[in-house]
Amino acid sequence: MKLNVILLIAIAGAAAYIFTLRRQLQAAQMRGDMYRDISARLDRRVAELTTKA
Repeated sequence: MKLNVILLIAIAGAAAYIFTLRRQLQAAQMRGDMYRDISARLDRRVAELTTKA
């Protein structure tokens, strides 16, 4: 019976850790998307400025 409780706690801890890692990954992916969007906008503006000059 004691082993079952320890296993249950270990599984719950692993699930919490996986949940935390997924949230961190999602946040990192969102930051990457934001930087790509900013980069694309700046590239477009530079292209517009170079064609006008």
